[in-house]
Amino acid sequence: MTKISVRKNIIRVASTFIILTTMVFISSVKAETTTEDYNKLRSIFSEERISLMSEEEKAMYTENEVNVNEKLYKGTLTANGTYSYEEIDPSLEDDIRNNAGVSTLDVTYSTTYKKISLIDTALSNNGHYLSVYTQWLIVPATQSFDVTALRVEDATIVEGTQYGLQVYIKNGTTGSVNYSPNGTNIRKADNGFGISMNLVNGASYYETEISANVIATSQSAKAYGTYQHAVTDLTLDASQSYTISHNGFGRVLNFATGVQNYYDGMNGVSLSLSYS
Repeated sequence: MTKISVRKNIIRVASTFIILTTMVFISSVKAETTTEDYNKLRSIFSEERISLMSEEEKAMYTENEVNVNEKLYKGTLTANGTYSYEEIDPSLEDDIRNNAGVSTLDVTYSTTYKKISLIDTALSNNGHYLSVYTQWLIVPATQSFDVTALRVEDATIVEGTQYGLQVYIKNGTTGSVNYSPNGTNIRKADNGFGISMNLVNGASYYETEISANVIATSQSAKAYGTYQHAVTDLTLDASQSYTISHNGFGRVLNFATGVQNYYDGMNGVSLSLSYS
């Protein structure tokens, strides 16, 4: 497991427990943010994602302790139509992006690369702001209902703080799709939640994120995140045929038998949550 702690980029300050439910578009990130803070954000997020952050969200990530478990996976399509995955060195990310070049709709990749991160921002009173953040290094051949999910142990998700975001680049322009805590794309459970996101057709870049406020309830508190890619077209209803369980993909998503083969089965990420 590759664990990245954002150490020299962290400022430890007293913090308040905040709920982020809206995103505000900022046309020039560097004009609104100091170079030091921008570099802190870029150590975790893409330029596209930062451009969609509110000032409150930026402050949360730059003024609190942030731990990140980041993994880069290479997926290969097997002869029987399933994917096999291997974890590779995150330092290869730039080479993979450069070699992939500019993706077009008439290109089909049998090998996929995804970087998935579980981001834990420590707040006060055993509070945590958790995000499961996934970036595609190349464009997937199928754009359908992918599912990102979070599961917690010895912790409670604060109802109403669940949020989802899809960021994409299409025709050279960055766009986004927001997912609310009470929308049709979310499926909730006592121990977590998942959001189905229909990847925007025809884009040249994708990333997705789900997040929520979480309160750790013991020293054994832990969080698990996963991103499951649909390898064939399917409906929203089919994508939501799952339970949140340690027996599922990434120790989070347990799909129904008739649906599980529609997803690539990539491993997930996990972090222990601080408690005092």
